[in-house]
Amino acid sequence: MNAKKLITTTAAALLAVIAANAQTQEFFVEEVWPEGKMPGKPAAEPEVVWGNEVDMGISHVSKPTLEIYPAKSDKKTQTGAVIINPGGAYQGLSYTLEGREIARWLSDAGITAAILKYRVPNNREGALMDIQRAIRLMRSKSAELKINPDKIAVMGFSAGANLSARASTLFEKDSYAPIDNIDALSARPSFTGLIYPAYCDDPRFQEHWGTKAPLVSKDYNHDYKLAEELKITDKTPPVFIVETQEDEWVNSSLAYYLAMKKAGRPAELHLFNKGAHGYGIRNATQPVRQWKDLFREWLKFNGFMAE
Repeated sequence: MNAKKLITTTAAALLAVIAANAQTQEFFVEEVWPEGKMPGKPAAEPEVVWGNEVDMGISHVSKPTLEIYPAKSDKKTQTGAVIINPGGAYQGLSYTLEGREIARWLSDAGITAAILKYRVPNNREGALMDIQRAIRLMRSKSAELKINPDKIAVMGFSAGANLSARASTLFEKDSYAPIDNIDALSARPSFTGLIYPAYCDDPRFQEHWGTKAPLVSKDYNHDYKLAEELKITDKTPPVFIVETQEDEWVNSSLAYYLAMKKAGRPAELHLFNKGAHGYGIRNATQPVRQWKDLFREWLKFNGFMAE
């Protein structure tokens, strides 16, 4: 058996596990796009799943999905919902560490969560289409899911946080032409969670995604300039940001926070000293481990939990 066939076989086996788990009703899966109507381009190769269910990653995504975890609560009122964007440098998705573990934690806390499996690799345009459609899709299902359509948050990790930032600043311009009634709904997130975001400051954005040559620091303020693609206005959703000083991507968090502050928009920044990049919940050490409790309290304050 050649290597490519082995990867495909492994992917099929892991996806079978995913399907089996779905039958437990812990979660269910919704396709983001109607069959045959996805705008933009698919991946050039078949979807690949690697690792195991304890630590699984996914790449070459051509069929975006929402894996939805209803809130575990006996309360009768609506909850908010959080769409989770796993990180992976827009090359793959850290699906367990920055997806399922987060969704289960939010569901256990009484908040409906949904993991977006967005298009990768190297498909930032397709990923933006996917998140805009996912926000609208969750709003369209608000009655079915018993969620408040005015409390649909996005949160993400690393590149997934960058996608969340893009969804939160580019919602006034559709990334794709409407295809059905769902696209008449707003793509604006109600709130934003950025957990160790990447590519949000202009120097690092230009280094990885820009059309110009990588920029060198001109002055202190330039290091904290927001990436030009992110347009913060008086309509930008409130944001919760977590970062550590030793993370090499720390300027992304600071740039976003300072731009929000300048615009007079609500922004909460938790900056810790220690903690590298990519810890999620499982690998977070003290003191940055506190981020999940701080985020849960922030969601509670903003009315995401059922009463």
